[in-house]
Amino acid sequence: MKYETFGKLSGGETIGKYTVENENCSLSVMNFGAIVTDFCVYGRNIVGGFDTLSDYLADNSHQGGTIGRVANRVADAKFTMNGKEYNLPKNNGKNCLHGGVGFDRRIWEVTEHSKDRIKLEYTSSDGEEGFPSRLDVSVTYTLLECGFAIEYKAIPDGMTPIALTNHTYFNLDGLGGTIEEHKVQIFADTYTEVGEGLIPTGNRPEVTGTPFDLREPRVIADCLSESFIGHDHNFNLNVKEYGEILGNKLGLGAVVENSDLKLSVYTDQPGIQFYIGNFLGGAPDFRGGVPRVRHGALCLETQTEPNCINHGHGFYDKGDIYTHLTAYTVEKK
Repeated sequence: MKYETFGKLSGGETIGKYTVENENCSLSVMNFGAIVTDFCVYGRNIVGGFDTLSDYLADNSHQGGTIGRVANRVADAKFTMNGKEYNLPKNNGKNCLHGGVGFDRRIWEVTEHSKDRIKLEYTSSDGEEGFPSRLDVSVTYTLLECGFAIEYKAIPDGMTPIALTNHTYFNLDGLGGTIEEHKVQIFADTYTEVGEGLIPTGNRPEVTGTPFDLREPRVIADCLSESFIGHDHNFNLNVKEYGEILGNKLGLGAVVENSDLKLSVYTDQPGIQFYIGNFLGGAPDFRGGVPRVRHGALCLETQTEPNCINHGHGFYDKGDIYTHLTAYTVEKK
């Protein structure tokens, strides 16, 4: 494990970058936001990120971040639990996105590290961003032969919603172009339909005959049109293949390919938010001064369904333990 100081926050807190590596790949994570800053495979960095801490602070695209307390959108920035209404920050129109000032904007503590693992912990206080009850969270990154696994664990001291994910952006070519010529396959027969503000309508249409039919490998560009700028939707997984990751049987949820690499996503979650960077423009530039452009990278966020907490799902009480395991593996074609 390698360590380097990455920068300091305005309060004087030192932010460090921790790197684990083997002969095939390396993974770097920092203790601000438990953010994946770099993932290099066979000498190529295939994830979005920035050169400086100040760029991460200026970013609004959640590059590489650990997302919580509730990932994705919460309609009207509120939910009801045990008959009481709770109000959240409206940071995405009238909705709450990724927990407001969420976990990817917090300072985490690195509590364990070794040649292939980095464990970070954070305590979210009762009332933080409107969410009830204290929550002790840990995220453990483990380097695989060519890939990495993310283990999430969260323990509440009272009832609260929990839905965590990771917001790493991938471009198998490396940053600089778009992912429109990547092929994608997502093992899902239905997707979560969304309406105004990308809030789920409650319908889960079949993917047949739509841009969401990714059951067979499909070039992303072939899905796009004047009326459809790109995916930013949850896919309800219908897993047919499995892999063993860290001794656990995980479903193969998605596969992305370019000309020479194949990225596979394994998870125990019911859904994947497939987002192809429809709004990925503006500042700051990616590392090395590479401009951010629409469709410059894609996300595969394993998750429960968006707005689940307004449909009675995703609540945990004292004594419950939230767990979530996802792995991203890469192989040469």
